Amino acid sequence: MKKVQRIVILGGGTSGWLTAAYLTKNLKIPADITLIEDSNIPTIGVGEGTQPFTTEFLYKCGIPATEWMKVANASFKMGVEMKGWTDQDYFVDNDVNHNVMLAQNLYTSDYFLDKSVAELNAWHPAYQLALANKSPKLFEHFDANLGMGPDSYGAVHFSAAGIVEAVKGLILDRITYADTRIKTIQQDVHGIKALITESGTAYTGDLYIDCTGFASVLLEKTLKSHWTSYADYLPVDRAVVIQTKYQDPELECHPYTRATTMTAGWRFTIPIMTRIGNGYIYSSEHISDADAEQELRAAIGDAITPARIMQLKSGTHKQIAVKNVVAVGLSAGFIEPLEATAITFTTMTAGAICRLLNENCMLWNDRTRQTTNWAFNEMVNEIMAFVWCHYHFSTRSDTPFWQAIRQQRVEDLPPEAAKFLPHMLPRPGKHIYIGQGSMFNVFQWFRVLHAGGAYGDQVSALHAREREYCEYALAVISARVDLAKSRFMNHYAYLEKWYADQN
Repeated sequence: MKKVQRIVILGGGTSGWLTAAYLTKNLKIPADITLIEDSNIPTIGVGEGTQPFTTEFLYKCGIPATEWMKVANASFKMGVEMKGWTDQDYFVDNDVNHNVMLAQNLYTSDYFLDKSVAELNAWHPAYQLALANKSPKLFEHFDANLGMGPDSYGAVHFSAAGIVEAVKGLILDRITYADTRIKTIQQDVHGIKALITESGTAYTGDLYIDCTGFASVLLEKTLKSHWTSYADYLPVDRAVVIQTKYQDPELECHPYTRATTMTAGWRFTIPIMTRIGNGYIYSSEHISDADAEQELRAAIGDAITPARIMQLKSGTHKQIAVKNVVAVGLSAGFIEPLEATAITFTTMTAGAICRLLNENCMLWNDRTRQTTNWAFNEMVNEIMAFVWCHYHFSTRSDTPFWQAIRQQRVEDLPPEAAKFLPHMLPRPGKHIYIGQGSMFNVFQWFRVLHAGGAYGDQVSALHAREREYCEYALAVISARVDLAKSRFMNHYAYLEKWYADQN
């Protein structure tokens, strides 16, 4: 029941620096925070896309978008275009929740349940603006989504290294920072007792936050927290990443991520302000590293960086909080880059740690550990099920990889993940979010399942007056989108002007 007065964060990267930034700003009772990183250890940084939660998180850190977007070469992200996954391309948006419901107890999915994917695409507001390459911003804080502001800025693409440097520069004077290598980890009955450097310097704390990535130095290697692999359900375990330059930035700097199916997985196209990030996420069981690199190069053209190949580790620790250690980021768990959930895992977990310390008068005990573990597992299991649905409800079956992954059944998922599917099958649920920690709303779930034919035999239950109202509401939203298309600037042109005005 010792109060947390000293917090030691082991590991930098995105998870370490974002956690430090949040705690220094939001702990009601300040703690001494030390961040230790070894700058000789490379960070992962596979994808550079985010969910809207990231910009909200940074704002709560006291860092508005105007202070980091230019430094991180950020661009806007309205969602993810799924190309080749089903017979008709579709879009999973980052739109606001008011597009989920058209009126009280009248959901957008009620109307589109028995409509074609093409009809839904033709209406979908975020997709229409994205395909038109429009900036979601008319002015700095005034967005195509009514009511958006500096605290709810929307999703972005950014340079992973750039965001770390931006955050580091803004919080370095609030913490103790050490760039060093830990040689020895001392333990006692409470967990970690001290971290000892090669020179003999000891760092001690009341709470240790493990941000060491897939190595999970404190949680897994030291405290032996069990790792549960998701490789049986999500077999992609490698990434090859290459950057390319723009030929026509007003066309290629599109305000969305593109996820395109490949022979043994899928590739992302992520345009930031200065270049395009490309990555092939694949299964090493179905393609070699060399062949994956060759397939990616054939798809993207001339590169400006050498290929970087990384090993991915899909799974989770059932307990991310053990004794006086809690893991944040890849050291806690990882699904895969699809739908850009990795950074949101960091922001959600860091926010939860801070909230629990504030509510518990800075005590880190069995209650805070149990709550942390339960909330993280609920979030991870739902997202694992959501990402799995992208594969399972894909209609591609022309290669061994796609044939194998589509043979899985819902019943094959772990029970804690499979339990989320009845909320959306055989018909979409009557709620905005499935659970308290949901990262995706039911319309985003509906987009994936609808595109994959999961509702092929379902008929909308709307009566005539409800259908008439839906058509009115959908027409109002479409009119707003048409107006935005006529008034909002090209995405790249807006960023170019906005960034120039900040000088």
